[in-house]
Amino acid sequence: MNVEGPDRDVLVIVPTHDHASTLGLAVRSALEQTVTDLDVVVIGDGVGDDTRAVAHDLVAADDRVRFLDRPKSPSRGEATRHEVITASTARIVTYLGDDDLLLADHVATMRALLHDHDFAHPFPIVVDPDGTLRAYPTDLGDPRCVAWHLHPGHNTVSLTGAAHTAELYRRVPQGWQAPPPGRWPDHFMWEQFFRLPDVRMATAPRATTVKPPAAIRLGIDADERRTSLEGWWDRMHEPGFREQWDLEVADAVRRSAIETFMDQQVLREQVQALSDGVVELREVTGGRIAHLEAIERELGADIDRLRAELGAARSEVELMRATRTWRLHDRLAGLPVLRRMLARRPA
Repeated sequence: MNVEGPDRDVLVIVPTHDHASTLGLAVRSALEQTVTDLDVVVIGDGVGDDTRAVAHDLVAADDRVRFLDRPKSPSRGEATRHEVITASTARIVTYLGDDDLLLADHVATMRALLHDHDFAHPFPIVVDPDGTLRAYPTDLGDPRCVAWHLHPGHNTVSLTGAAHTAELYRRVPQGWQAPPPGRWPDHFMWEQFFRLPDVRMATAPRATTVKPPAAIRLGIDADERRTSLEGWWDRMHEPGFREQWDLEVADAVRRSAIETFMDQQVLREQVQALSDGVVELREVTGGRIAHLEAIERELGADIDRLRAELGAARSEVELMRATRTWRLHDRLAGLPVLRRMLARRPA
């Protein structure tokens, strides 16, 4: 299929490889947005027949869905993402993982933020298997948070939910590409955005995605993934869910704030204990050093005295050697007959 799509306002990119059990729910969450002017592109990165069948069903069910069936790339289909974005006429681009969900107001929230920003993302929340929400507070409007994200391994901005303007994408030097070994593709891409001059970034005050943590999902089989996501899908369609979700997010932020505060207190106590230990060590070693310095001074005086005495003794010897008696002694000691007599003298 050609990468060029219809003339839509928002492009939603959904990369997929082997999550046939959850892909349908993920894409359906994108199609249920309050903003309907969407071009949803499922990028197949070496998919199997099961995933391909799900993707074709999605295309048949809604003309806003397209499917690009590509061979497996060295990484995660970054080159195809680049093709799709550069060929699109959409004003806004957002992303969705194939086993995550978008809340119905996600696109509307991102579009509002991107009215006067270049890059935006939802408030970072992940959902544990037991349903507990965990917050990773950040604010890309704060330069300190941006600087923190520029270190490899530092990232709270998930692929799912991240959004940017098409104009911002045209400003980056390379766009989506396979990352170096050991780097996350999305963080490697965000880094290009974050290093641009005068880029305007924002973190939404609300969480608009349902995202299980990647590390936990690695140990869950396809049926468990599907069951977990279905549970959240059902909850999302219950009356009053949005209000309840916001309350749970607020509680997750509160718990994160408490944990951070307590960690800071423990760290402060450890630093204080270390500082006190340094002071005590200085006091102990300071006395010992003073004692050693006094000994060094005493030894220095003794050495100076001995050197003076040695110098005086050498002077006396030189005077003695200069006398007539000493010169006569030297001449006699050099006579062969006297050396033989001295050699035969009993000890």
